[in-house]
Amino acid sequence: MYIYLPLLVCIVFCYIGALALYRLFFHPLHRYPGPVLAALTDWYEAYYNIIKKGGLVIEIERLHKLHGPVVRVGPNTLHFNYRNAYHDIYTYGSTLIKEPGFNKGLISFFPRATPACCDPEEAKYRRGLLRPSFSRQAVLSLEYTIQQKIEQLLTLLEEHYNSPSSPVQLGVAYRALTIDIITSYCFAQSSNILDTAPEFSHFMLGDMQEVIKSFWIQRHFPSLASFAYNAPEKLVFSLFPAFRGLLQMKKAFERQIGQLMSNPDAFDNVEHETIYHHLLEPKGEERLPKTTLVHEAFVLVGAGSDTVAAICNVGTFYVLKDDKIRQKLTEELREAWPNKDRPMSNVALEKLPYLTAFIKESLRFSLGIVHPLPRVVGPGTPEIGGLKLPPGTIVEMSVLFLHMNPEIFSDPHTFNPDRWLAEDTSKMMLDLAPFSKGPRICLAWCELYLIFGNIFRRLDLKLLVTADTIEDFAGTPADYFVPQWQKDYWVFVEKASPN
Repeated sequence: MYIYLPLLVCIVFCYIGALALYRLFFHPLHRYPGPVLAALTDWYEAYYNIIKKGGLVIEIERLHKLHGPVVRVGPNTLHFNYRNAYHDIYTYGSTLIKEPGFNKGLISFFPRATPACCDPEEAKYRRGLLRPSFSRQAVLSLEYTIQQKIEQLLTLLEEHYNSPSSPVQLGVAYRALTIDIITSYCFAQSSNILDTAPEFSHFMLGDMQEVIKSFWIQRHFPSLASFAYNAPEKLVFSLFPAFRGLLQMKKAFERQIGQLMSNPDAFDNVEHETIYHHLLEPKGEERLPKTTLVHEAFVLVGAGSDTVAAICNVGTFYVLKDDKIRQKLTEELREAWPNKDRPMSNVALEKLPYLTAFIKESLRFSLGIVHPLPRVVGPGTPEIGGLKLPPGTIVEMSVLFLHMNPEIFSDPHTFNPDRWLAEDTSKMMLDLAPFSKGPRICLAWCELYLIFGNIFRRLDLKLLVTADTIEDFAGTPADYFVPQWQKDYWVFVEKASPN
């Protein structure tokens, strides 16, 4: 045995050396510029994700400035920085599929949820099951559930955060609101995080942020996530305290789904239609298993809360920072909404041009998903950004480069809602892509209209400027799949005017 050990070591080293030579000089992507380490190993991405704490997009931005619009960021991966390539990959590229390693690794806690479906037909079917729950008709019919939660937040802000000595970190308050909205909307059982004000002490708030910050551990070490999800609770709590919230949610979803699966009459006892009305009763298809439904619920809560909260946080900051934006927005709302004590509907708010422009600019600045979403070129894939690439090539582009493209958005790092009031905004709308092409975009838009409309018509918020107040959201944020800025801001409510 010991005789063969040197031979085995020699074979391993020869293999590694041959692989390195192939990737550097003979691989189909060898002619594209990029770091040598990126060409040699996929762990280049892991280094920036984990060691550099979400620094991949910042590094990619530097690489494009150095090498141009196409950069090799992995042994088999190209990152692009021009709009035609983005649309070829994500809009027109029907022959491309999700890269399995990335998608399954990123949500290794919930491997049976729709985002982990890399087969296009399976993903289409699963999205189809969810689509009725998030159609415009469904959203408008449940608008009252959104309004109820917003009313609760407004009351809390007025009662508890009404002076410079009692401010609130609005990003936390918005996350509490959006989690309550999505859980109430999807399951007719709210998480009631707003009830923990004024401290906002609910474990889900802190735990979910910690889970987001662990995305890259999940992505590159998926077995750890699988262990945390399936191991005994006491062991998980001792090793991974932040997973407490996930396991509590898991129990709640399992209880609700179990009741509905064992007793179909339980559907009659819920306040309103839930996502399970469609997921548990697929027409002409076999019912999804319980584990799949639990995983689907997890992803809906995460995707349905963090992104909307971040958009609200970014947009509110610029209103409070810029008196001109604030004046235009509040004047339009006051004119269209003379009696602020009577709710204004989403349909009515959608007709307000400056509010709509402001929401679009908030969407552009907040980015949504900042990490590039990899896709795999197929045999029938047409050109990507004018390049004919071999099948199996991984292609991607972060939305940061789309939203901050000066050719489409003049002075892109300036928050300017007026840009959306131009006569022709078709190119800008085509390049506004903060959401993935998921089934819940109608709900997100409704939330944004109702939240922003109510906040700026019914409250007088003031920005509390401290040494820790963020100066701008225009810089490149840390990339934890969703953006993470290093600073936040605090606000308080001044006594509102009577009209």
